[in-house]
Amino acid sequence: MGLPRWNFSDSTERKIRIVILTIVGLIMAYEKFYGVSSTQYPAMYLCVFALIATIMTNSVQRRYFTFVMEYAQAFRIVAILMTCAFFIIWLLTTYERFTLPAAPSHLIYNL
Repeated sequence: MGLPRWNFSDSTERKIRIVILTIVGLIMAYEKFYGVSSTQYPAMYLCVFALIATIMTNSVQRRYFTFVMEYAQAFRIVAILMTCAFFIIWLLTTYERFTLPAAPSHLIYNL
C-alpha cells in the first residue's frame, strides 16, 4: 500500500517552494528587526523544517532515495507537519505578544 504520494509537476512544486520560502523569509526578516525570544525560536524551527520540506521534492526523492522512497516520503510528511505546527506556534506567540498588556512598572526590577 504505502504512503500517499504527491505527483505534482515540477513547475507546481517550484511555485509551492517559492511561496513557502518567501513567507519564511519574510517571517525571519520580521523577527530579525521586531522579534523577541518568545517568537524567534518558533520562527527558527519553522525555517529549518520548511527548508527540509521544500527540498524533499519528488524528483529529489526519485534521484537520491530510489531504494528508500517510503522513508524519504515519511521524512517529508513529518517535515511538512512540523512546519505547519511551528507556523501555528509562531502565530500564537506573536498574537499573544501584541494582545497581552505590558507589565506594570512597579513589578519590573530597576537598577
